[in-house]
Amino acid sequence: MTFGFAVLAAEFRYGVFRAQAGDWARLLVGFAAIVVAAWGLKELIRGWWPGLKLRSGLSRRNRFMLPVEGQVYCLIMVVLFCGSSIGRSNTLLLVFALMAGPFIVNGGITYLMLKKLTVRRTLPRRVMAGEPFSIELELINPKRWWSAWLMSVRDRVGNGREELQPEVLFTRVARRSQETGRYQLRLSQRGRYEFGPLQINSRFPLGLVERGLILSSAAEILVYPRIGRFTSSWRKQLLTATQLVSQAQPRGVRFDDDFHRIREYRPGDDPRAIHWRTSARRDELMVREFRESRDRHLILLLDMHLPPQPTEAQRQRLEFALSLAATIYHDQLQSSRGTDVHFAANSAPFQEWSGTSRIGRRDEFLDLLALLNPGRSAEMKSLFDVALREQTPHSRIVLITPEASRAEQWDVAQSLPRSNGDQAVAIEPPQLIVADPKQLAGIFSLSH
Repeated sequence: MTFGFAVLAAEFRYGVFRAQAGDWARLLVGFAAIVVAAWGLKELIRGWWPGLKLRSGLSRRNRFMLPVEGQVYCLIMVVLFCGSSIGRSNTLLLVFALMAGPFIVNGGITYLMLKKLTVRRTLPRRVMAGEPFSIELELINPKRWWSAWLMSVRDRVGNGREELQPEVLFTRVARRSQETGRYQLRLSQRGRYEFGPLQINSRFPLGLVERGLILSSAAEILVYPRIGRFTSSWRKQLLTATQLVSQAQPRGVRFDDDFHRIREYRPGDDPRAIHWRTSARRDELMVREFRESRDRHLILLLDMHLPPQPTEAQRQRLEFALSLAATIYHDQLQSSRGTDVHFAANSAPFQEWSGTSRIGRRDEFLDLLALLNPGRSAEMKSLFDVALREQTPHSRIVLITPEASRAEQWDVAQSLPRSNGDQAVAIEPPQLIVADPKQLAGIFSLSH
């Protein structure tokens, strides 16, 4: 762009080409300078915003760029051409022609190699924040005669807050074949990441001209909050453990107790629990042992409050609170047998989710956590209303908040009268977890 404007200004200031070849030469040089300046401006805009969408209905777009070596090469060519025109030197003009040949051949070869190339991207639908994963790129060359040499495929990954541009180099892709390359990513933020467009670049064979092909290959991936680990001592406080007891289980009646095993008789065991068939076979008294189910339904409440102008530390504590919620559900999934889980978050907008602690519902719950937005005016009263509505004698309430001061609003919400005019209602005190990494360092850690 600078070169085009410089040539245009020099011609109008000094009139070199007009003096040598007339007005037609001046118009021709002026038109060429304007075209070069417009092309430079276009490439500059694309460099600033590489994620600009392609035109409607256009799935591929060619690009052209001069590397530093090519710019110096072109500058020498321009000096030779201007010198041959001003000095009327055939020798300089011959040298200019000899230099222009490789430049044009380089651009033509790269254009032929890029023609009809396509890229197929393979990526997982969901990943965990902070965990490395691989993306597979397959470069396909359907041409009959031309192989593709030294092709660089650059991808674009972004979520509005961070942007990455991973790149894979393909040394050679033979005609009518494909080659596969991979790159690894480690995404640190939860949420939805968008992939694309893909860009194929090549400078082969001389490195004077870089041509590219931009493909509108869009995809997206969902990044879950990180799941950590609770220590055994904390898990005993947080979750109600199961206990082994011995008792009879009458037929035809459904109890919460599950059969565990058959063991030898011990003094004090209930005689009604004796399993006579096994006792006769083993020639000793054997009793049935049952596991008494102590699992309780979980009401998981997440405070998503964030100030209008939050600091980085406040953002990190909110993300830590989301990881705590994901870990508690994961532990509920492993330690219970199909208990109900009701989740609520005072996010923007307010979110509620109900399900069971089964593997089939895990992705659904983590999808919700990945897309939660913080609430600028989040109220604790909305979470209290959910707990009041969903609590049962067999449920427990877990409240996660990023700030300890927010817990006081729970007591305020409990003291307020209900909307139907009833007096304040007392419910089971929740298990309060303040999402402070320092306070929870000894009992909770994020997986690496």
